[in-house]
Amino acid sequence: MRQKSGMRFLGFLFLLVPLCLAPTGASADPTEDIFGRAVLYTVQIKTAVPVPFEGEEQGAWTGAGFLVDRERGWIMTNAHVASRSPSTMEVGFKDREFVDAYKVYIDPHLDLAIIAIDNSLIPPASVMPELDCGDLPRVGHTVGAFGHPWGLSFTGTRGIISGMTSRFLEENLQTDAPINQGNSGGPLISLQHGRIVGINTATLAEKNAQNVNFALPMKYACRILALLREGRNPSPPELPVQFFKEVDERRELRVVNSFLDPGKLSLKPGDTILSVEDSAERLENETRLIHALRGRLENFSLVVIRDGEPLRIQGSLAPKPYILERKGVYFSGILFGHLYLRDRKVMPIGDIMVHSVQKGSIGNLSKIEEGDILDGVDGRDVRSLEDLYERLGRFKDHEKIPLRLKRFTEPPADSIFEYIEQTIKVENLRWISP
Repeated sequence: MRQKSGMRFLGFLFLLVPLCLAPTGASADPTEDIFGRAVLYTVQIKTAVPVPFEGEEQGAWTGAGFLVDRERGWIMTNAHVASRSPSTMEVGFKDREFVDAYKVYIDPHLDLAIIAIDNSLIPPASVMPELDCGDLPRVGHTVGAFGHPWGLSFTGTRGIISGMTSRFLEENLQTDAPINQGNSGGPLISLQHGRIVGINTATLAEKNAQNVNFALPMKYACRILALLREGRNPSPPELPVQFFKEVDERRELRVVNSFLDPGKLSLKPGDTILSVEDSAERLENETRLIHALRGRLENFSLVVIRDGEPLRIQGSLAPKPYILERKGVYFSGILFGHLYLRDRKVMPIGDIMVHSVQKGSIGNLSKIEEGDILDGVDGRDVRSLEDLYERLGRFKDHEKIPLRLKRFTEPPADSIFEYIEQTIKVENLRWISP
């Protein structure tokens, strides 16, 4: 028995030896090579925001990005990494010093930004990644997320494509590849063919969520990149239309209300938008509609179902204003900016709102809150940001001015708004803009 056991053991060793001595380049798993290449095109991004617009924070943070155009020095990342507010940015390749960067384009719908550095500062050893601009990867496709999670620089994690969702305003790939603070904006890479299929964007923050992460599909980012290279405006359309919320996986784009000029695009409540003519893609959500219209906002046709019958609607739409051109009025720690709600015509609300209040400021002391809507200054209505700036400019530093504001009440309540009036000092009045 001992001899037979020994024979089996030696035989097992004999079979293992050729495997142990196999050439190092013979592995069938390409993951090491794919991540090794990602080191050469992924960057670290440092961002600082002194005064934030709505939905963003004051402070400094780090994220990731990846080279997409060596000649122009363009780097792709998330909008929330570069910030939709005025910011200072620096970019660093692996083992290189950080250099100044500036914004080229920030998308108002997708969490996408194109930033740039002086192309002479791109390391000679860097490479251009391949972008997968085709169909979305299927569930089960193996992927790797690359970036700098929790400050651990140039780190790769792996998983699969778990699904696709438009639950969070824009359509995203769902993946169980870990995505944490610091690798937002980095590449989500196919571990089958090595091309970038998405941009790491977010993780589900609910307490018991496990490995539920999201990435912006590369398909949508490629369209924006192509239009920018052509010198064309990639902005999404100004679309004051309400759609029914997606429930029960219906995946249809059905109109609740349209506040569009009928002469521009005659959508009606109840219309279900199927497609943009000359495009084979079915429009299951707003992201797909916007994608189909980018770069062709004039003289397009929508195919809709109205009263059970197919119908073609001719239309043209204006592009959304560039985020990089927006501005706000800042004083006493308060940033006022435009209020945008696509259904604002349903109820007169106001045109100017508080976008942020800095901690420890006069505005903070006066209990002004983000989201407050300006209702009057010094007893008079305010027509625009320019009007607000001119009105405040009449007061010298440290002089006080009465502000009237309103804010949405929280239930239970018997009114939509509650009103406050505060007299505060005017200090450090200035425009905030790129």
